[in-house]
Amino acid sequence: MPTGHANLILVNANVITMDLALPKAEAVAISADRIAAVGSGAFVQPMASGRTRIVDCQGLTLIPGFNDAHCHLPGLARRLQDLDCSPYQAPSMAELRALVRTRAEARSPGAWVRGFGYDDSLLAEHRHPNRHDLDVAAPDNPVWLEHRSGHGSVLNSRALELAGIHRETPDPPGGVIERDPSTGEPTGVLLEMRSLLRQRLGTLRTWDELDAGLRAASEMLGKYGITSIQDAGPDNGIERWNTFSRLRADGVSTCRITMFAGLSRLDELTASGLVYGSGGNRLRLGHAKIVLTLTSGGLHPPPAELEAMIAEAHGRDFPVAVHCIEEEVIAVAATALIDKRQRGLHDRIEHCAEGTPLLIDLVRRSGATVVTQPGFLFHNGAVYRESVEPRMLPHLYPSGALLRFGVATAFSSDAPVIDPNPWPAIYSAVTRCASDGFPLDSGENSARDMIVMQALRAYTMGSAEAEGTSADKGSISPGKLADLVLVDTDPLAVDHDRLPEVKALMTIVGGTVVWDNR
Repeated sequence: MPTGHANLILVNANVITMDLALPKAEAVAISADRIAAVGSGAFVQPMASGRTRIVDCQGLTLIPGFNDAHCHLPGLARRLQDLDCSPYQAPSMAELRALVRTRAEARSPGAWVRGFGYDDSLLAEHRHPNRHDLDVAAPDNPVWLEHRSGHGSVLNSRALELAGIHRETPDPPGGVIERDPSTGEPTGVLLEMRSLLRQRLGTLRTWDELDAGLRAASEMLGKYGITSIQDAGPDNGIERWNTFSRLRADGVSTCRITMFAGLSRLDELTASGLVYGSGGNRLRLGHAKIVLTLTSGGLHPPPAELEAMIAEAHGRDFPVAVHCIEEEVIAVAATALIDKRQRGLHDRIEHCAEGTPLLIDLVRRSGATVVTQPGFLFHNGAVYRESVEPRMLPHLYPSGALLRFGVATAFSSDAPVIDPNPWPAIYSAVTRCASDGFPLDSGENSARDMIVMQALRAYTMGSAEAEGTSADKGSISPGKLADLVLVDTDPLAVDHDRLPEVKALMTIVGGTVVWDNR
């Protein structure tokens, strides 16, 4: 029998523990910030005292808190404050200009106008906006709009001037400055240059604005039952670590944060005494991030340089997380990870958007965990059916195939690229269907991809294993951190078409209720 006193006991629950030793239970007792006991109501009852809060879950389902294994918390905060330029708000260039004009008129001259979510492929004109479109809309304000993918930006003339980008500015490594073919002048469209823009432009928000945005983001995560996130910023350094530390101390963010380390920032992080795994269970330093792309027309960084970067991180005892989208990029990353595999360091491949069977087998041999985003199938599936070559449709974000090949798999959102709600992602992982209810592909390939329990595990225990914290997170087990979410539906019993509608009613982080909508 359990001993001691609990500060919180949840009873009359359908507990899905993700613990093979006890898969189902009825009650959970929490002492301080840890799970003290799991079992029947009678089993945990001895831990109750006059000071214990007892919550009757009324038969609802209790699961481990979600762990979003790859997102961008500051970006999510910005998206909750910036101008929504998505196709739903601005389906044409004229409507996009009108949105920017309205925002600029509400701000003082010289103040930045920031927007997100435009998509050239879905605009009526099927092109990116350019500096001239934005100059007309906001002649007195610098404007920076980000593509919905996060890998492209468009700046107006004032913003280009502030960023020091002009006709003579060379393309940075891995980036592209789109130019007018007749004049050579920048059009304002910049690809894979967000890091450089941040370096040149500095912080465009006050601390109060950052605080407000992160508070809103934290509330959103709690509403979705997300108790941990892994911030995958490729440029995360000591400044970002200090920002997260201050936000934690100020109580701004209620979710746990594991911060990736930008590979180019390892010197400053280690000089500050930080190593892989530094911090505590509220803020922790994670993998070294490497971005591998084809945006500039060739592989960046090239294979030899990639291997050197992996070796550098491993030499500092940091495992790596390699950003890979296309199949040829994934193949290069997997091959490099095979060559540089090091005992005790568990590397990752982020995204793995295109995964044919031969490629997945190569990934399996690398030993890397794949952190993927089945939510893209939900939110972008209709576009994929129109724009992706048919041979690749069955292999987009292939979470089920990864598991069948024995590849360790974790789920994430890549928010703010898409909404961080885990349930639409779970639906698409299980059904291979987009938000319109139609499958991405036809015939035998449209069969359900995985079962709900596997999808839940990938968003809980799988994500904890990916960051190296499975001893503390990922399941409702005695001794682990008391991170749990009570939901309004039993996901294992409901029709799969209703999975996107599942809602969190109560979210608990470290034994503290951070969201309650019962």
